[in-house]
Amino acid sequence: MKKRELEAVVHKHGSRIAHYAGQIPGSFSEEDVHELRVEYKKLRSFLRLLQLDTDAGHHLVMPEPIKTMYRIAGTVRDRQLFLILLKTELEKQEANFTGLLYHLQKELFHAKESLVEAIEVAHIMKGLEELHKKLPAYLQDATIRKFVHRKVAAIQILLLAVDRDEELHAIRKHLKDLIYVIKIFDNDWGLSFPFAAWRSEKTLNDVAVALGEFNDRCIALSFLTDDAFIALDHDERSFLQGWRKTLLMEKEAGRQVLLEAVQKLRLNHDLMDLKD
Repeated sequence: MKKRELEAVVHKHGSRIAHYAGQIPGSFSEEDVHELRVEYKKLRSFLRLLQLDTDAGHHLVMPEPIKTMYRIAGTVRDRQLFLILLKTELEKQEANFTGLLYHLQKELFHAKESLVEAIEVAHIMKGLEELHKKLPAYLQDATIRKFVHRKVAAIQILLLAVDRDEELHAIRKHLKDLIYVIKIFDNDWGLSFPFAAWRSEKTLNDVAVALGEFNDRCIALSFLTDDAFIALDHDERSFLQGWRKTLLMEKEAGRQVLLEAVQKLRLNHDLMDLKD
């Protein structure tokens, strides 16, 4: 791939980031916040691939103001999703507690204010112009192969000792990097990804989705801490503690299943020769 094709990918996904950033103030649609983050992650994965080219290097990174906007958008999205989950649970149990809801809605309001400020100073299109100057002249097969090797190696190392949730989250991030780059080849260039260290792309996607659901449970549990219960009355605290126990049991039950699913991907550098 020549530089103009690389520039086209950066412009396409960067423009989409700018589009959703422009949509967010005022409406704060869950879908717009989600799509902004997805487009950011697609572009970030692409840049991580290009960083491995000797003509680019580690200076080819997302501009810091855009990174900040993405992180704050994550704060907004986490609270939006948890509020939906909490309201659904309250309706299901026919409960009418408002203490935690009020606290979270207040946090969400402040996060939205911060996101508007971050969008205003991100200067997304200007940041894209700076990225264009740092792109390599070509995307070489050796760079793509190195990217796959590094991602597979990172996942294999993490699987040697999965002691905490953080290892599963890290595995998901590496898988998503691979998936986003595969989609760029397919959707942006109409090309099959040239190297694969897995037997089934569908299974790769299925495992990433399951890891995402596991991550959502972890995020939900992060809001249901003892500190969050301090100002609540006894009945609401008891209700939320019971829900936390259920979520924790579901998370732990799914943990081993996820580990087995990742192992069954049979990620292996030797498989890359099958597509060469």
